[in-house]
Formats: sequence, C-alpha cells, structure tokens
Amino acid sequence: MQLSDLVNAVKAQPINLKDINISSIEFDSRKITDGALFVALPGEKHDGHDFISKAIENGARAVVVQRKVDTSVPQIIVTDSRMAMAKLAKKFYGDFKDMIKIGITGTNGKTTTAFLMYSILSRAGYNPALIGTIYYIGREKLKAERTTPESLHIFRLLRRFYDEGCRSLVMEVSSHALSLKRVDELEFNIASFTNLSQDHLDFHKSLDEYKQAKLRIFSLLQPEGFAVYNFDDPVAVDIQNLSIANSISYGFSRRCDIQLEIEHDDLNGLDLRIKHQKTNYRVHSDLIGNYNAYNIGAAYASSIAFGIEPLVIITGIESMKSVRGRMERVIRNVFVDYAHTPDALEKALMTLNRYKTSRVILVFGCGGDRDRSKRPLMGAVAGRYADKVFITSDNPRREPPETIIEEIVRGVGRNDFTVIVNRERAIHQALKEMDTDDILLVAGKGHEEYQIIGDQIINFDDAEVIRQCSRKS
Repeated sequence: MQLSDLVNAVKAQPINLKDINISSIEFDSRKITDGALFVALPGEKHDGHDFISKAIENGARAVVVQRKVDTSVPQIIVTDSRMAMAKLAKKFYGDFKDMIKIGITGTNGKTTTAFLMYSILSRAGYNPALIGTIYYIGREKLKAERTTPESLHIFRLLRRFYDEGCRSLVMEVSSHALSLKRVDELEFNIASFTNLSQDHLDFHKSLDEYKQAKLRIFSLLQPEGFAVYNFDDPVAVDIQNLSIANSISYGFSRRCDIQLEIEHDDLNGLDLRIKHQKTNYRVHSDLIGNYNAYNIGAAYASSIAFGIEPLVIITGIESMKSVRGRMERVIRNVFVDYAHTPDALEKALMTLNRYKTSRVILVFGCGGDRDRSKRPLMGAVAGRYADKVFITSDNPRREPPETIIEEIVRGVGRNDFTVIVNRERAIHQALKEMDTDDILLVAGKGHEEYQIIGDQIINFDDAEVIRQCSRKS
C-alpha cells in the first residue's frame, strides 16, 4: 500500500513525505522487515522513539512519531501514535464492516462467556473467530499472548480470520485495552459487561477509574448495537444511566429481560431455567457454580440480541463441556481455576463449599508487580471459606515471593495455614493431605503454562503438576 494512502487515514503532519510502497506495519523494531512502516509507541517501560534508528537499520521506510525526530526517512507526526496505529491498521488490513463483532468485558467471567458465545455461534452457522485470554481461534488455535492484543495485531488477526471464512468475532476486552484504545476502531455489534470487582489497581489509579475504563466499551457500539449487562451487579446502575439505544439484561432478578433460575447444581453441572418473554427454557451445563449461571446468562442474552433462536442457543450452551483453567476438573475432586481476584476466589470457594461432604482445601498465591492491596483481601477470603489453606507463589516476577506471601498472610485471620513457597511442592503436599471426600482447588494461574520468576519464564502448568503428582502417589 502506498504511504500517501495510509497518511490520509490519520490526522498528521508529514515531513519528507514520499510516495513509497509500504509492505507492513510494526511497532516492535525487532520485527521490522524491508519496506515496513514503524510506529513509535510510548509505553510504561520503553519508548518506541528510542528505537527508531534500529527500526530504520532493519528496513523501515517511514516512521510514525509523536514528535519530530532526526531522520532522513519520511516521518508522520501525530498527536497520539497509539490511536494513529489503530487507524493505520484498519486502513492497511481492512475495516471488516460486514463481520459481526461481540466484545465482552468485566472483571470475571469473560473467558467462559466468550467460549459459550463461540459455541453458540458455531451451532448457529456463523463460523466465528475468537480472541481471548487463552487462545486466538480461527481455522487454527493459537496460544494467546495477552487477553486483548494491540490494535495492529487485532486487525492482522481479523485479516487472517476473514480470509479463512470467519464472519463473526467473539472478543474478550480488557480494561487495559479499553484504556489504551486498542479496540477503538472496531465498532461492536454487541458489548457485554459481566461484573465489576477489584482488579488491576496497579494500572488504574482507583476502582472508579477501573470502572470507567470498562464502561468505555459501550461507547464503541455501532448505532444499532446492543448493550448486554448483568442486572444483579452494582455496575448495572451505571450502565442504565448511559445513553444506549438498545440493551438487554440478565440475572436472577424478576426485573431482568433474561431471568435465570437454578433448579439443580452439583459437581456434575447446572440445571437452569431461563425465562424470556414469558417463555421458559431449560438448559443443562457441565459448568458448575452460581457464577457460571451468570456466564450462561450473558451468552444467552447476547445471542438473543444477535437474533439467534433459543433452541439453537441452548444446543450451543450444552455442547460446551469445559474451559481450560476455569474450574477445570483435573482428577477426581481436584480443580484448577484462574481465580486471581478476591471476588473470583470467594465465588469459587463458596461454590465448592456447597458441594463438599468433607473439607475444601485451597492452594493459592498472588502475582508480583501487580495490585498489592488485593493480597490481604484474598488471604481473608481463603481464611473464611477454605478448611485447609496452602499459601504459595503465583507469578512473583521481580518481587521476593516471601514478601508477597507475608502480605497475603496478614489477611488470613487464623493460624492454621501452611506456607510452602515452591508452588509444585505446595500442590504435592495438598494432594498428599487430601482425604477421599475432600475437594482441592488450586487457584490463581488457571490455563497458564508458565511461571514468571524474576526475569525468567519457566514451564509450569498447575493441571500437569497435579497429574504428575497423582501418578507418583
């Protein structure tokens, strides 16, 4: 594509503009190939402007910058290079206006809701793609690098998905992505908000700032798009106060558009009654817990907004058996879950307590270089809802794991807990102490197949560790 065509997509001040062919767009100087346009992004740790010389050395033919730099190649000066990158990516890869886009945000439940929607859309014949925390799925399944990629990667994935025949997209949308405007050029047909509780206060300055970042998803709706939200969550009030043309709510309240009722639940799954427009539908799901009833409600409501027939929706829900690392039963009564917030951990433990005939045993930790204020809160949840607690490492990153554990311990509120810093040893000891009727939850990392210790990323998979320890015993 000609550089002049790309420049027309953004408000910019071009310097030394030449009509040259651009073969690719990159913001990582290490990935530059000959003929690329380099976008210099300022970040928390690094500034792309510092890598312009390296990008040109690697073959960049032009650069997008937020300030004038000393270079002989064409430079496109913009006020916000991140916003400009999204517009450039859209121009370069396509706008995909005829692709249905469903965005899901919220503190908890995004991944499960996204997989439920993916299953429903598949059953309905919409050949969906998925971008989320665990995978990017088109014709192939790719391991995700982050929940919501940068705008450039999103449009690159959309080009790939579209060429493969996908005509709908289900996407998890993180608060980081909304704050950093990674999805501003997408225009969602449906935006779904699952719930709100404390998370990411290392990035957002307050819970209110975090909430406002999440609420931005509704500003990205198409004019005739639908807002889908959890009526029972306190954030519903904020959503109802927005100027949204079309909305649909779900929850257990009788005032919901989609009313949920749990008829039976145990470790084998949920039997739900779903009421919509005076008609009752029954659905069974292998997912467990009250919070998964909400995830099912979110997917059902989004599908109704989308215009899918109820019986097709139910078939899609019932055909999805599990989600990797989301209350995943690994062996017997041993579960792995991604719960890494106080609210998610509380919901997971409360669910297992309803099913227990003996003890609920918990292994968990907290991540390093992240929101420290939630550590004692999670300790308090563990002390309140688990019969036996093992506190261990999560992804300590650059923090000493012992320091993180000390902050967790402050909230536990009792003395009968065990600290084992090494996560593998903690899991092994918990399995060793399990009686036949006990339930064990290993929480915090879920689907992750690594552990970040210092600057090292080592292979570590909770589920695989459980299987290995079980085979040895």
